[in-house]
Amino acid sequence: MRDQQAAGLQVAVHGHPNADTLLLWHPAVASDPEAVSALASRIATRSGLRVVVPTWTDGHDLLRSVRYARESAVHPPDQVSVVGYGAAGIAALSLAQHQRRLGIGLSRVTCVDGAAGLDDPISGRPLAEPGPAPVATEVDVVDTAGADWARATVEAWRAAGWAASLVPADQFTWRVSPSQ
Repeated sequence: MRDQQAAGLQVAVHGHPNADTLLLWHPAVASDPEAVSALASRIATRSGLRVVVPTWTDGHDLLRSVRYARESAVHPPDQVSVVGYGAAGIAALSLAQHQRRLGIGLSRVTCVDGAAGLDDPISGRPLAEPGPAPVATEVDVVDTAGADWARATVEAWRAAGWAASLVPADQFTWRVSPSQ
């Protein structure tokens, strides 16, 4: 792992620098950075990915971390994947919806612990209904506590033409602790 500064944003990078890039947005990075670091190391080791973990406090930081992940990747920048937890998961879905307007592309986005009532920290608004898929970005929603929300969300994305999958909670192992 190496910590770097990215335009005023602290980031930790795990894994080989030549590997595909996963941007990990976890809210516990502020309260339990060691646990998030251990999670990022596990992901990098088991998946063979380069994992970029920003220390973020708001939507502006999330957008800056996208720029950093894209600019520091050795592979095509539109191959970056984003995994977000809680409100950051909503932000990951919103980023997929607005990627072409933002001038970026994404390979995959994953929303973990998303739920109704969580606003997108980038826009400050609830997640909009998905429109037609502008590019071939895969969307995963992990079926956790808000199971009805997760199923309805995946159905809405599929209906709009996105490659969307519902991931059963017991098959999702990227948790800070096994009890999550």
